[in-house]
Amino acid sequence: MHARKSLILLLCLLSLFGVFLWKSTQTVSGAAVEMPMAQILTSTPWPDGSIYHIPVEGDTLWSISEAYGVSMRDINILNGNSPEANEIYIGQRLLIRRGEPMTATPEASPTPVPVTPSPTVFKPSRTPIPSATAIPSPTPTQAPSTVQLVFGDSKRVGWTITAISLVGIVLVVIFGFIYKPKV
Repeated sequence: MHARKSLILLLCLLSLFGVFLWKSTQTVSGAAVEMPMAQILTSTPWPDGSIYHIPVEGDTLWSISEAYGVSMRDINILNGNSPEANEIYIGQRLLIRRGEPMTATPEASPTPVPVTPSPTVFKPSRTPIPSATAIPSPTPTQAPSTVQLVFGDSKRVGWTITAISLVGIVLVVIFGFIYKPKV
């Protein structure tokens, strides 16, 4: 009878631990996403220097923060979210870096240009045929290591240690107090 109760208690604790692991996955638009994520194409800064990013399918807040070199906390604060939030949505306009305010410049005074008459000498170019310019390619973002995935969140580490401790306590109760070997 005691063994059955202990087994039920152990199964309940393991199911709670399983629910915790299921809830702790990162999400994009409410759907669970597996790491590592797709590569992030970074946006070009606006004229004032501000940078906006529009997430596409597969983007996570972590991968965006790694691609731009800005912490997830800073991105959340700039966008008016909780610093601990980790949800983003496809098509959401995220402010990554705030730009500098434009300053008015006084009208420039005309500077007199001295005119020196000289004949224009034609110099042929050394490169008769223009060369092609390489097209820029996206910089790959390194995928997080297994250690970063498992222990990357202090909240997850705390819950994991708590769950392992609870399992240990249950085993001590079962084998130390309830289950008595027949001598």
